[in-house]
Amino acid sequence: MKVSFIYTPKQRVNKCYYTEKIWKNYSENAILLPHLGMAYLAALLKKKGFEVQLIDANVLNLNEKDIQKRLFDFKPEYLLFTSITDNFRDTLWWIRCIKKMYNVPAIIGGPHMELYPKETLGYDCIDYGVIGDGWETLPELLSALDNKKPLSDIKGLCFRKDGEVITTEKRPKTVSLENVPFPARDLLPNDKYDTVLSKKCPITTMITALGCPFRCTYCCTDTVIRSRSAKHIVSEIEECINRYGIKEIVFYDETFTIDKARIFEVLDLIEGKKLNFLWSIRTRADCVTKEMIDRMAKLGCIRINYGIESADEGILKSIRRNIPLSVIKNAVRWSREAGITVFGFFMIGLPDETKQTVEKTINLMLELDLDFVQLNKFVPIPGSEVYEQIKNETGEDFWRDYTLGKVNLEDFKPYKINLTPQELDHYLEKGYKAFYYRPKYIWRKLIAVRSFKELYRMASAALSLK
Repeated sequence: MKVSFIYTPKQRVNKCYYTEKIWKNYSENAILLPHLGMAYLAALLKKKGFEVQLIDANVLNLNEKDIQKRLFDFKPEYLLFTSITDNFRDTLWWIRCIKKMYNVPAIIGGPHMELYPKETLGYDCIDYGVIGDGWETLPELLSALDNKKPLSDIKGLCFRKDGEVITTEKRPKTVSLENVPFPARDLLPNDKYDTVLSKKCPITTMITALGCPFRCTYCCTDTVIRSRSAKHIVSEIEECINRYGIKEIVFYDETFTIDKARIFEVLDLIEGKKLNFLWSIRTRADCVTKEMIDRMAKLGCIRINYGIESADEGILKSIRRNIPLSVIKNAVRWSREAGITVFGFFMIGLPDETKQTVEKTINLMLELDLDFVQLNKFVPIPGSEVYEQIKNETGEDFWRDYTLGKVNLEDFKPYKINLTPQELDHYLEKGYKAFYYRPKYIWRKLIAVRSFKELYRMASAALSLK
């Protein structure tokens, strides 16, 4: 059986998070990375004997005719898609468009299917939905379809029968990343991936653990961690370097340094094998030590992305993000002293936000003297504790209505804050300009620029904020 994974074009961050100017720059200049979920499943299906095509139409910027040609050349029997909720309507448009050109059954998976399976299967262009992990569900579904067997016994599935949308029993999330093949990077255009902060190419992404134990109210990540061993992680790093010529890896774990002992095992193996590559991570300030940061810097870590979110203690407590300011300052200082670039994530518009708390957050951005910041408007995501609270209090489910086509992104309204949408936009632009237009910051970045490409990107990003 032949199947085609299609990562649809123009996978951009939701406009709800930014002003129009900032959103446009972020979408056009910031991040182009592979879809690891698709690459993992592609590798799994290949191992099980399927013929697999993976079309990253997003990074290749393919149009309808480009996609059509690739499909007719390969002749798949099924089309496989993925979607997050805030990009669902764009993904839906592409599925309809692609099926008009090449009409075979479409299967969709991804985070959105866990949240709104029946609403998603309400669209005729989507034939089957995989709910949750696809490791077992997708192969079982394809096998059942190939052998014309009933679908009702397959866990984690959504399909239509006699005009009714059926969802089967929930499938437990028990499969470890150690029990599936490494992502099928041989099917990816590895030379096309890049980020505005990358130092070397080609780059790729990796996941060393699924889940996060912290229960921040704005997040919907599973709190059960499924972790890989240090040896398994480093084996994939070696494959990336030796087979694909990868020079930089973006580790996309929610909290990369949560297991300190495992991190030191990974570092020992990287050093022992003399692996030469650059890498970056995402983590919390209370999950690092000076010793760890110094060691990571020595072995190629060039950037740490810290989730800081707000400077107001009351807001941080309400979202269960209780990290003392002193801990944040130490982590940033240790990172800078080690020569690691520090990227800070912040949000404004959190519940109970006021002008005063926003000003505190912007002042903290400046005080920490980070290398880069990302400041966005808080948007409650489905499945998070705060979103469930909104649903209970208002009786409304914005993202369900969005899935059904009843509302648009422009209809989204902030929740429980003392600012107007216009004031939020004002502070968002104020924060970016205050941070990136400082003479000290501009000078520091100019003397650190290593290429015309890097200078052009920085200038384009800065000018877009005017």
